Amino acid sequence: PIVDEETRARIGELVCNAAHAVDYTNLGTAEFLRADNGEFYFIEINARLQVEHPITEFVSGLDLVKLQLDIANGEPIPFKQNELKMNGYAIECRINAEDTFLDFAPSTGPVPDVTIPAGPSVRCDTYLYPGCTVSPFYDSLMAKLVTWGQTFEESRTRMLSALNDFYIEGVETSIPLYKTILNSDEYKNGDLSTDFLKR
Repeated sequence: PIVDEETRARIGELVCNAAHAVDYTNLGTAEFLRADNGEFYFIEINARLQVEHPITEFVSGLDLVKLQLDIANGEPIPFKQNELKMNGYAIECRINAEDTFLDFAPSTGPVPDVTIPAGPSVRCDTYLYPGCTVSPFYDSLMAKLVTWGQTFEESRTRMLSALNDFYIEGVETSIPLYKTILNSDEYKNGDLSTDFLKR
């Protein structure tokens, strides 16, 4: 909610110009940080899909995985940048096997039971199933939970509902931290910064 359409268009133009400058054709992700004064600063471009790509899929209506494969197969990009229309708001929570209130200590072991949230405008990409084991030898990411809403508030409350419905027995998760963040005034008002967790 803190990025207006004019700023979004300016960033989009900068990213397209950068891609053209290096003759890059495919999907990628450009990352920026926003300063207190409202200015945006470039961090990096990743020439691949990111973990967060379901957010873009929700608001654009595009299947980015299929699109990436089509482009790699020699098919042209089927639209121009200015033809893309974003709709609504999406939020993603990475559900990790960590105790977020104990310095993000890893939490591993068997998962005797699990309930995956579902419903309209709720997406959960996960490997979890009752009886699986969270291994200490791999990344702690267990699931990507994504919600969409026509408004930011609708997406936020839908995410809170989905987090409340998500049940993972046997390991600590990042779910309690996300509930705290989503209920905070700072998050609701878009007043976040890199020191948010310290506050």
